[in-house]
Amino acid sequence: MTPSRAVPAALALAAGLALAPLSAAAATPAAAGPAASGPAPAPAPAAETDRLLVKFRAGTAPGTAEDVLAARAPELAAGGPGTAPTVDGAAVLTAPGELDEDRLAALTTALQQDPEVEYAAPDVRASTAFVPNDPSYAGLQWSLWDDPAGVGMPLAWDRATGAGQTIAIVDTGITAHPDLDANVLPGYDFVSLPENGRDGDGWDADPTDMGDYPDAALCPGSPMAPASSWHGTHTAGIAAADGNNGIGVTGVAPDARILPVRAVGACSQGYISDVAAGIAWAAGAPVPGVPANANPADVVSVSLAVPGAQCPAVLQSAISEATSRGVTVVVAAGNQGIDAAGSVPANCAGAVSVAATDVSGAMPAYSNFGAVTLAAPGGDPWAQVHSTGNAGAQQQGAPTYIGRNGTSMAAPVVAGTVALVREAAPGLSPQAVRELLTSTARTAPGGCALGCGAGIVDPVSAVIAAQGGQPFTVAGGIGGLHQRIAATAGAPVSRELCALGGTPCFQEFEAGWIVWNAGTGARWLPGLLPAQWWALGAPA
Repeated sequence: MTPSRAVPAALALAAGLALAPLSAAAATPAAAGPAASGPAPAPAPAAETDRLLVKFRAGTAPGTAEDVLAARAPELAAGGPGTAPTVDGAAVLTAPGELDEDRLAALTTALQQDPEVEYAAPDVRASTAFVPNDPSYAGLQWSLWDDPAGVGMPLAWDRATGAGQTIAIVDTGITAHPDLDANVLPGYDFVSLPENGRDGDGWDADPTDMGDYPDAALCPGSPMAPASSWHGTHTAGIAAADGNNGIGVTGVAPDARILPVRAVGACSQGYISDVAAGIAWAAGAPVPGVPANANPADVVSVSLAVPGAQCPAVLQSAISEATSRGVTVVVAAGNQGIDAAGSVPANCAGAVSVAATDVSGAMPAYSNFGAVTLAAPGGDPWAQVHSTGNAGAQQQGAPTYIGRNGTSMAAPVVAGTVALVREAAPGLSPQAVRELLTSTARTAPGGCALGCGAGIVDPVSAVIAAQGGQPFTVAGGIGGLHQRIAATAGAPVSRELCALGGTPCFQEFEAGWIVWNAGTGARWLPGLLPAQWWALGAPA
């Protein structure tokens, strides 16, 4: 939102809620475009196997097929190609023992190079892609689905859930919520002015959100709706709502702990100095007059933004102190629709700044752009990000679930991803974490002409890379075409993703995309995907 007028000498830091209705009773978001149905089945991860899938081209004589196998894969030739037929006209061929990754790659490459072979791929052992039983996950949390617009959490949760990690949420504080309480640690309140904090004192050990509804004296003419946003409760749920507990929603890192740090009060405003103190304390640094933090964070999420050409020195010092202690600081890029170089704290050195994408995988108009690290789903007014909230109008009411959109919603997606990566590789430095996130991010399929940094965060690829694996492999129909056009396409720069319903599927390579559709097969698409990528290959 546009920052409202601050009290004299105060620098307002408006919560990132641009274009989102601020009512605590915001309507449940309705998925739009390609997110109208449930998440697509997840592809199986690569693994050692003793079986290979081979499909010969139509019209290939059995004798010819046997000759191909004898020449290119002799250890698979003994039983002949028809010994274990499967769907799609392919055959399952079994080796005498397990084939490691290098041997599998050599065999599939050799077979793909034969003109009689349509495709060859390892017949890997599939493992379950964990899907939580939280009722809103399948119907509303499109931002987490394994879809080009979502971040593919089921595959990531098979590898990491944030266990043992602490995510600090520097925001408006927190409210009691059954989807959060099990994960919440003792936090702190850094709102220094009693009137702004609405709790009768300054800094204290109670990070409870007292409501950020506008105050006529503190922010006359505020553009905020008259209700409180419960913004910190919402962002905490995006990062680490309790998962698989049979209620509500799940967070990106459902087993991580939440450290609530209150730095914003009435009118959704807070002083830069309070925000800086909150970041430093969350990271375990000493803050004058405040007890030491017994639970230092592994990652700090800051969903706040205010226009400014330069990062204030006190805020830069806090972020630098946090990173020197091994803590990654993730911040919202801001919602002014400007280059993030002109937004604080997105322009602070060392911060991981996050732009927003919508349900089509495109950058929405509100999101700041350009000088950002990467992007994550932040939603739009028609398909918002669903998370924990509170039903109270100004004072706290009953726990509930609400939809909002903004870069405020994108930042905790990345913070949760950092928790997964840190669980997978606990010793990583903030710089190493940043490099993992950016090297495994993927191009925004709906377009990001103004700049989304490295692209949309991809938690599963980041975790695989953190574990020392290869995040980008090619297989199936896409792999078959890539074998034939590798010189043109280049190496893969993303994993394969499929639209809802399982088709079409996409994989990005250095020079463009290979698109596979159940009706038309695989084809090469140089350059960028069209904005309506979900319609590729659909009947005319």
